[in-house]
Amino acid sequence: MSAAIARNAPCPCGSGKRFKDCHGAVDLPPEQPVDLEEIVRQAQVAFVSGQLAAAKALIGHALELAPEHSDLIRERARIERVLGDTSAESTCRAALKKSPRDVAAWNLLGEILNASDPSAAEAAWREAFRIDARDPEALFHLGNLHRERGEFAAAISLYERALERAPGNAGVLNNLGLALEASGQTERAESCYQQVLTAQPQHADVLANLGDHMKAQQRYREAVLAYEKALTLRRDFPARFWSARGVALGELTAFGDAEASFREAVRLEPDRLGTHVDLASMCIAQSKFDEAEAPLARVLELDPGNPYAATMLAYSRMQRCIWDDLASSFAHISAILKDPAARERFNVVPMPLLAMPLGPEIELFAAQRWAQQVKLTFGAEALPPVTNQRAPGARLRVGFVSSDFRDHPVARLAIQCWERIDRSCIEAFAYSLTPTEETALGRRAPRAFEHYVDCYEETGERIARRIRGDGIDVLIDLNGYTTHARSEIFAFRPAPVQASWLGYLGTLGAPWYDYIITDRFVCPPEMQAFFSERFLYLPECYCPSDTERAVAGVVPSRAECGLPEAGLVLACFNNSYKILPELFGVWMRLLAGLPGSVLWLAPGNATAKLNLAREASARGVDPARLVFAPRVDLPEHLARHAHVDLFLDTTPYNAGTTANDALFMGVPVVTCAGASMASRVAGSQLRALGLPELVTTSLAEYEALVLALGRDAQRLAALKARLAAQRSSAPLFDMTRFTRAFENMLMQACEDRP
Repeated sequence: MSAAIARNAPCPCGSGKRFKDCHGAVDLPPEQPVDLEEIVRQAQVAFVSGQLAAAKALIGHALELAPEHSDLIRERARIERVLGDTSAESTCRAALKKSPRDVAAWNLLGEILNASDPSAAEAAWREAFRIDARDPEALFHLGNLHRERGEFAAAISLYERALERAPGNAGVLNNLGLALEASGQTERAESCYQQVLTAQPQHADVLANLGDHMKAQQRYREAVLAYEKALTLRRDFPARFWSARGVALGELTAFGDAEASFREAVRLEPDRLGTHVDLASMCIAQSKFDEAEAPLARVLELDPGNPYAATMLAYSRMQRCIWDDLASSFAHISAILKDPAARERFNVVPMPLLAMPLGPEIELFAAQRWAQQVKLTFGAEALPPVTNQRAPGARLRVGFVSSDFRDHPVARLAIQCWERIDRSCIEAFAYSLTPTEETALGRRAPRAFEHYVDCYEETGERIARRIRGDGIDVLIDLNGYTTHARSEIFAFRPAPVQASWLGYLGTLGAPWYDYIITDRFVCPPEMQAFFSERFLYLPECYCPSDTERAVAGVVPSRAECGLPEAGLVLACFNNSYKILPELFGVWMRLLAGLPGSVLWLAPGNATAKLNLAREASARGVDPARLVFAPRVDLPEHLARHAHVDLFLDTTPYNAGTTANDALFMGVPVVTCAGASMASRVAGSQLRALGLPELVTTSLAEYEALVLALGRDAQRLAALKARLAAQRSSAPLFDMTRFTRAFENMLMQACEDRP
């Protein structure tokens, strides 16, 4: 059937142009008969290319030529649906009235109805299925319904039947992959995605789903590659794509890129609580505490009293020395933790609590809830119990798990202990959770162990199975609940004896830790009630030291350090979040009572500097008496200790590595020991150095001691001389003695295994 269109007649597409200047110019020769099939073909081309108005006009013209053709009515309905035309349903029903067994029309009707009337849509697809039980489109739609309801076995069966008639169909393979993944058939799911990408390497949606699949398996690098390929093809992905990409980037420590991805997710979906949590976490991971404020505040708007946001908002303000309402924040966090209703997600983060004056009982509550969250998040179930026993006389296999075999305070303290482990009795394994670092310490750490495994891209379960395969007798967690921790490894119970040491100064509240390695001062027996782990005591001090740490040969002048040419130098190089208002008040009274003295502080962040200066001024102290040390490499930092007269510790979170550095450089440390483990670690080091008189138990006693030493130059000089004389022989810096005690302790723990 054909009909001629005059060249000067209006084009049937509705453009308002003459036919010869519109479709007649490129589609058909002038004054030639117009073939119906050609018009339909042109309509299809226009539809695929997005020229929907032209497609509709051409189909309309075709219907003028063949009004009895129901398939043309159906295609008009399809175009109307894409255009958002409300007449799509009535047009599709008109097609079905003419051809009630048109399976394609029933499928289309289901698509039209799905948003407004899902049950009617399902009825339409079931009618298509009744007419042709092998129709791949009906099978696909019904499979989607089952998948959305969580009925994955039924969905998989329907998708597989669809593929019998439409082998290699990208949409069916993609959704089959989603259903398989949801049902735990991860290998088959990945195969589906890869089949699509083999045929269509630029299928953006499948690349995104493959990225999600990789992320779920903790294959973060592969996930990011899939996401990035998808983004080269298009960028109009929904918020969940950007959020998932952010998680994968964050796991690879690409914090800046992760932050940008979360910001895009927030822009697209501003009311999703979890995305604001993730964005805040990325800001905090980069020490961008000012930027963390807004997303944390938004979390609390969406979920008032959210434990995670409440903790991290207080922590980020502590980092910036913003002390307004700090006491009420502490009280609020304490109340949250005393509430017996625990959450599966967004619990209080334990680590910041170590710097809050809340006490060890609250720390235990927080750790227990965090441990439960770890187990729920990772589904970590203990591996089968170890059945093989260590042969008599065999070496003890000790594993150390850490993200900090690099230029980090943990490695700076423990490196020499690791190096001096007696390989005739202990076989030491290190499992690194971060890439090997190209620094002096980053190169030194792997050499300290007999076996060093770089497993930072492996899943927690796979690392646990590796540890089990290595036959580890005692496994030591050097992270605890710190940055880059992988607590789920220990939840799998890969070793018969598991202990926490050094990285986290408190209980981990988890049943999969048998011991915490400590000493009797840091954790006296009466503190056992606040720990889920049993105390495993070292005889003198929990803390090792590196006596071979490099010190710069040239000491900068006082002027080069920004210090006055004369006057007492009091120093505290602890992080700013450890400085609390009450302690700062003590420091300001000390400056007032010691004319000409200055307080030398760690650089901190710009906001913290401004706030500390403001707080000093409010207490009647010239802000110029606060000197902020620029950040330099460790050897240069150690060398400038030559100008420090006295190191002032913080409480309730003491100096650990910074106290050790000061004592190593001959600088006395005055500390205030409290009720928590973190408040007693500097005192332990001082006692192991033979200087117990520098350990106070109240801020009043602390203030009086510093004031007395600052006013008595001879007493302070004698104290420094005594420190220098004892340093070479005291237990704190005797690493051969420490390491032998450490080895004996581990041997005993293995023999007394729970």
